[in-house]
Amino acid sequence: MEQKIIAFIKELKANKKLAAFDEASTKQAVVLRILSFLGWDIFDVAQVYPNYSANSTPVSYALRIRNTNKVFIEVKRAGAKLDNHQKALIDLSSREGVNLAVLTNGVIWWFYLISATGNWQRKWFYSIDLIKQKPDTFVPHLMNLLTKTKVSKGQSLKAAKSLYQKKRQKLAANFLPEAWNLIISEPNKIFVELLSDQTEKLCRYKVDGKSIQQFLDKHMDQWRLKTVARTGPAPPSATMATDILDLSDNLASVIPKPKPTSESSPEETPRANGKPYADTSIRSVHFNGVKYPVRAWDEVLTTLCEFFVGTHAGDFEKVLWIADDQKACFTRNWDQLRIPEKIKGTDIYVETKMTPDEVVKITAKLLEEFGYDSTTLSFDTF
Repeated sequence: MEQKIIAFIKELKANKKLAAFDEASTKQAVVLRILSFLGWDIFDVAQVYPNYSANSTPVSYALRIRNTNKVFIEVKRAGAKLDNHQKALIDLSSREGVNLAVLTNGVIWWFYLISATGNWQRKWFYSIDLIKQKPDTFVPHLMNLLTKTKVSKGQSLKAAKSLYQKKRQKLAANFLPEAWNLIISEPNKIFVELLSDQTEKLCRYKVDGKSIQQFLDKHMDQWRLKTVARTGPAPPSATMATDILDLSDNLASVIPKPKPTSESSPEETPRANGKPYADTSIRSVHFNGVKYPVRAWDEVLTTLCEFFVGTHAGDFEKVLWIADDQKACFTRNWDQLRIPEKIKGTDIYVETKMTPDEVVKITAKLLEEFGYDSTTLSFDTF
């Protein structure tokens, strides 16, 4: 099986017509061929159900075992961008109780563990590029995830969870330098007490907090670690290497080069006068003809969310899809946020540790999600 798949992928790489395949050609010439190699009877709709529809929302293929959907595969034409199709696939999979979903344009394959916590970006766990990657780095994973016998026995789901945990650990380890920098630059009580206690043990005198802070400030530059660009929870773009979890575990090969900027701070959002909101304070939010007084920027999102809970209670959980680049802003798991605040009347938390410009960016996404024009919102700042 493995050698047949590798030989087929080599044929694809040599096929100059591949880039011109439409969706139907991509399905027939690429996806169905691969499924047949993986042990699926592509002519049996009881196994490979085409254009499976649930509540009028179709998915290209439903891989079925004993009349039960196990895997959803959504196929787009070769070369098509996949980013805008993730949410619909994951939403459908979640409603239908399907735990493993795949989004592909024949060349790029993105895998999602639907039961994973967090928004749709956090459900992605593995990517394949049939053209750019060496087949021996991903074919074993492809077989573990989609071979019919493994899907039937539940082994593919175990493989998916294993890869998901592996991805999480790699991402978490990549945050360690930043976490260290935060600890030394904003020392918590435990850190300060530990330093104070150790000093007292050495000289039998207890050092005061001011001296500790002066000591930290003096040596901060030499202790601060250099952070690197991180791979975020969302799938990488189709233009970058996607061997995030190849068999060699080479994390460095998939860390994108940072864009050249003079500062590492978040992108600033311009106001109507062309100036960013950084270093401003806020008095109130004017939304949909109503003035909402706020004491600080961290109250803006909670204030707007309480409005939407009251007016869109039935579909308020759509906020879980909103993220700022690669960072979740809304979640049911409070420990995923830095300073979470629970939104009244819901079990959803919102991030409140944001710069003014980050708040403005998220409010724009919030309005768009619920169908409001950006002109319905303004900020009274000083």
